Amino acid sequence: MYDFENMDRRLIAYINIFICANRLQAIMDSGLEDITAKQWLAIMMIDVFPEPPTLKQISEMSGVTHQSMRQIVDRLIDKGFLAVVPDKKDKRAIRLVKTPAADNIRTKKEGQNKEFVFRLFECLSEEETTAYCSALAKLCERLNELKEEDK
Repeated sequence: MYDFENMDRRLIAYINIFICANRLQAIMDSGLEDITAKQWLAIMMIDVFPEPPTLKQISEMSGVTHQSMRQIVDRLIDKGFLAVVPDKKDKRAIRLVKTPAADNIRTKKEGQNKEFVFRLFECLSEEETTAYCSALAKLCERLNELKEEDK
């Protein structure tokens, strides 16, 4: 059906992004006890910001629509992993704060999170990992540019 040997490498890379994302999500979903991979990502992204982020900030960073992130955040609030605090400057905005439960997310196997990441990347050399990170950062930046062009 597809002639992968003669297919443009950019198309193969594009397809593989989706395949890897789907496989990663399935593995993470099966390894986490109380939350999904997307919920875990939302919690982890909070630490990237110098102050508790707004819903808008976290949805923009993750590339998820405001509505989808709202659903993720609402579930995390219901499960006790996030709390909402009002923004001091903008009364319409809410800020997201991790609860102590978020720092103790359980996996089905102790130490699975970090160990899984190391096992995933052990097939790449340090040089390949660095190149991968650089290329991925460029693709993310390009996606931001394309998004702005579409506005």
